[in-house]
Amino acid sequence: MLYKQIEQNKRNTWIVLGLFMLLLIAISVFLGCIWIPIGVIFFIAGIIYIAVVYFDASKHLLKLTGAQEITKESNPEIYEMVEELCLAANIPIPNLYIAPTTEVNAFATGIDPEHASLVLYQGLLNIMNKREVQGVIGHELSHIRNYDIRITVISSSLMNLIFMTGVGATIIGGSIAMSDAKGWLAFIVKILGMVMCGIGIAISVVAIPLAKLFSLLISRQREYLADVGSVDLTREPSGLISALQKLEDLENGQQLPTSKSDNLVLNSLYFNVNITKWWQRLFSDHPPLDKRIQRLKDSNKV
Repeated sequence: MLYKQIEQNKRNTWIVLGLFMLLLIAISVFLGCIWIPIGVIFFIAGIIYIAVVYFDASKHLLKLTGAQEITKESNPEIYEMVEELCLAANIPIPNLYIAPTTEVNAFATGIDPEHASLVLYQGLLNIMNKREVQGVIGHELSHIRNYDIRITVISSSLMNLIFMTGVGATIIGGSIAMSDAKGWLAFIVKILGMVMCGIGIAISVVAIPLAKLFSLLISRQREYLADVGSVDLTREPSGLISALQKLEDLENGQQLPTSKSDNLVLNSLYFNVNITKWWQRLFSDHPPLDKRIQRLKDSNKV
């Protein structure tokens, strides 16, 4: 049952990522119908933007969280726990960090297992016991082992690119169309501004919701996959289930500290996000905790 769920999640993720790329191409073609160079420039600029975010993500996120690196000497308990699970996963030990905040979270970053980093938040270490921390670490190491971070960063970058394009084109085009300039040249420029604004609105109304949907589907599938991957590494589902249950209890009691980050990539990499409203369950990058717990229980039934 466990490996069947892993294969299903992997397949679904690549399907959704393929649809995401088709959406980007469709926007480029749409812009190209207005003027071919615009479509070409958008596509090339989009690839460059995604590449920059992809290769700079780890350095930027570590700086953003203020994470401090730990070693075997400075924190032997955490290091040895990670070392043991890395042996089970057959991956190198990632660079280990602790973010000195009260947030109850963790995330992994890096373009491949040889260049990965694992960040644990002090708030998580404060409330979780050793077995629960091991389950969380197993979840993050599964992301590293499965190359999830590549897909998550790419999908988040695509989402951000499409969002900026739609909103940016609407604002810039609207500003040009409503300018006070007069004359024939100004009239032509205003017409172009109206066209740009119309394109921006079309992208905002159609492409942004689709991009968000694809991004959510990718992220949720990878979270389910990492949960069952943690069970595979630790050989003990109760640790991760207990950790998720503890988070759900805090969330239901509205005692779970909310994330202060508005970084789309970081939020998509988090172990957990605080979901307290019904609409957040629809638009969150992560599945609700109760569904993650139930899937873990179902995947371990004989």
